[in-house]
Amino acid sequence: MDDTTAYEIRVRGALSERLISAFPEMHAQAEERETVLTGTLPDQAALHGVLGRIEALGLDLLEVHRPKGPGPAPIAPADPAPGPAARRTDGDGAAESGTGPVARSI
Repeated sequence: MDDTTAYEIRVRGALSERLISAFPEMHAQAEERETVLTGTLPDQAALHGVLGRIEALGLDLLEVHRPKGPGPAPIAPADPAPGPAARRTDGDGAAESGTGPVARSI
């Protein structure tokens, strides 16, 4: 299983070959007024490394984007755990404890 994540990172200006060489794990594509770095990174530590080099080189970061495409579906965030005020219902609005209907927000 491949655990890498694809990223598209946009920086202001056309980078020189020397600056591009600071990002060997990324492919660089010059556009009108920016350079797009694309590639796959193994984890967030690697992403932070690339972003740290962008900052250290004094480049203006415009955008970090994870392109959509084939791959695993994003994991939906888990429902928050019920707090002390939460009450479970039996499906018809009556509280499981038999104390009556439960108010529901819409």
